[in-house]
Amino acid sequence: MKAGDVINGYQILEDFKVVGAGLSKWTYAQRGGRQFFIKEFLSPTYPDDAAPGSAKTKAKKRARCATFEAHHQGLQRALTPLSAYGGNLIVTLDFFRWGAKYYKVTEKVDAAGLSTHDILALDLRAKLVLMKSVAHSLKILHDLRIVHGDLKPSNILIKRTELGYTSKLIDFDNSYIAASPPPAEEIVGTINYYSPELLGYIQEEGVAPAELGVASDVFALGLIYCEYLTGSLPAFDATTYHEAAVAVRNGEILRMPRTGVPPVLADLVDEMLLADPASRPTTGRVHSTLMAFRPAVAPADIPSAAPTALRGKGLRTTLRRGGAESGSGGRLVGKLVQRLTDRTTK
Repeated sequence: MKAGDVINGYQILEDFKVVGAGLSKWTYAQRGGRQFFIKEFLSPTYPDDAAPGSAKTKAKKRARCATFEAHHQGLQRALTPLSAYGGNLIVTLDFFRWGAKYYKVTEKVDAAGLSTHDILALDLRAKLVLMKSVAHSLKILHDLRIVHGDLKPSNILIKRTELGYTSKLIDFDNSYIAASPPPAEEIVGTINYYSPELLGYIQEEGVAPAELGVASDVFALGLIYCEYLTGSLPAFDATTYHEAAVAVRNGEILRMPRTGVPPVLADLVDEMLLADPASRPTTGRVHSTLMAFRPAVAPADIPSAAPTALRGKGLRTTLRRGGAESGSGGRLVGKLVQRLTDRTTK
């Protein structure tokens, strides 16, 4: 398939590009005046009657295709009611087979293309918005006992908005119901963000399927938060273990660097990175902790017209509630400061 071709009513706008390890290809398509992201799976392929191979071989391939279809259709049914077009969960809008290949269609997101280094450069309030939005999206999944299964920075798209940035959670191809993961040999993902229990399951080190729950995503999210806040993963003996999950399975305790990070956030991430899944916070508690946290207003954020005596808790509270959040709030703070200044000069 190439630009200009039509697949199931979708006109391909650009030639397909290979994704990641080469398990799929993607491009953009148009249908009904709207643009979409369309993904072509390179495996499995459906063998028709004219395909090479014996009847037994083709029957085996078709059985695998039936399982693949059931998985994606089941996820689509579960996730579709949870996110409208334009929401923060970028769910499957259409899934179909065209010839021998399978395709998935989702909303097209005009991502800002921010790297981890770019996110590190954002101020703390902007980072908090990203952290809250992804935690909220993940909570929606976890409330239904759905594990994302492949949480990593590239599956969290950053979109610029009128007020800053927000995150969009994508790629649920590897999702599964908690305690019911696919066979170990069928799991794909990025080992850098594996939880220790997921790694143990894949490596057949005695981890039972029942031990793979939503807490596996919480561990991965803790690694991502550490990168957002410090620019790197938590320190461990990388020479010996190479990956965080390997280090944890070998007894290392991951700690987030404290320099420049508010203690409440550092403590939260440390808890998310605990070896025991049952000891990690739920995404609900992660989200509520982030929502309750209020970063202190930096001195540069306080209007210079404010009397020295007023540059304290009362003004910080007003700034936090209004000025830092919207233009109207900023005007309100300006008027308040002016009234208080007038009083002190009379």
